[in-house]
Amino acid sequence: MSEGAGTNPERLVPLGEIVGTHGVAGLVRFHPYSDSAAALAAPCRVFLQNLRSPRRAGLTGSARRPATDASRPATAPPAVKDASRPLRLLSARPHGRVMLLRLADVATIEAATPLIGAVLAIAEADLPATGPGEFYAYQLEGFDVVTSGGDRLGTVDHLIPTGSNEVLVVRDGAREHLIPVIADVVREVDLADRKIVIEPIEGLLD
Repeated sequence: MSEGAGTNPERLVPLGEIVGTHGVAGLVRFHPYSDSAAALAAPCRVFLQNLRSPRRAGLTGSARRPATDASRPATAPPAVKDASRPLRLLSARPHGRVMLLRLADVATIEAATPLIGAVLAIAEADLPATGPGEFYAYQLEGFDVVTSGGDRLGTVDHLIPTGSNEVLVVRDGAREHLIPVIADVVREVDLADRKIVIEPIEGLLD
């Protein structure tokens, strides 16, 4: 995790969704949020959560990035404590835009089909360790966001994946700003002070 950040053994960090089956031997097709596949190091323990109406903004990846590389943090959704099904991930390999996963005790297409639509999560305590100055972007939730001129915009409520980059949803009461996480806008991520400094581009805060 980031420097000084603790882990919660009960907290689950969603990494992506099971979107289909592959073949007849129980393989499932897994669509990671952003580049969260980096957090899957099989064999490992995972959890399946069948969320019928997940907040799309909350379902993003969780790979780590250096704090100095603010233009490319991997995001993750608000952690959840819903009832979940623990499983052992036996293998994971890329397959085009998805990954093929083999889960313990899922050996047939009949066993795999009910898993379609499930969110695959990992315990926060089981995430790969980060180095000095690195962070998991879901940890940005709750950070203050200020402009380079010192104006406070609010706090990060959650993050939205867009494919090319993530977007910070920043709220201050009834006001909401959508801040793209790109190098031209996000200038600093201060982990110690839980603060993000941005340089607004034209029209961003209108």
